[in-house]
Amino acid sequence: SARDLLRDPALLAAMAAASLIQASHAIYYGFSTLDWAAAGLDGSAIGALWALGVVAEIVLFAMSGRLPVAPTTLILFGAAGAAVRWGAMAFDPPAVLLAPLQCLHGLSFGATHLGALGFIARTAPAEASATAQGYLAVALGLAMAAAMGVSGVLYARWGSFAYVTMALLAAAGGVFALAARRLTGGT
Repeated sequence: SARDLLRDPALLAAMAAASLIQASHAIYYGFSTLDWAAAGLDGSAIGALWALGVVAEIVLFAMSGRLPVAPTTLILFGAAGAAVRWGAMAFDPPAVLLAPLQCLHGLSFGATHLGALGFIARTAPAEASATAQGYLAVALGLAMAAAMGVSGVLYARWGSFAYVTMALLAAAGGVFALAARRLTGGT
């Protein structure tokens, strides 16, 4: 039942993992364009960087049917990709490193998304899977809203160094993914 989903510690851990990792994108979504413009990139270069992140995500989605990887492994890849990405962004990387960092969007967003949906598909009862996805959407939205609200304060105080907090948020998501994996025996 729908209530049982909210009592499932593995599902709650997986939803917390995905929510924290996705919320770790808050400073990126809110302020990366400002950082890149301040570093001297023009609008075309900034647009290309955004597009590259989307392309990386699409490539992962296109390959996802051929990846023999457990959902929690995908979420862990997402956590690791996000932690590396935001850790590097905290130190104003040179423009030449921005493209490879943008490719990590395939992991930080794409792998996390695929892992969360895959986890629900494998663990939630079929009759409750739509409800589980709805709960995930609410958790993602609330986490992102909270992170966006805090990110403005963090960015105003620390500038791009505030990405460190996003790296820590992603790492916390990784801890929850490990908990979900342990609770399900590796799913």
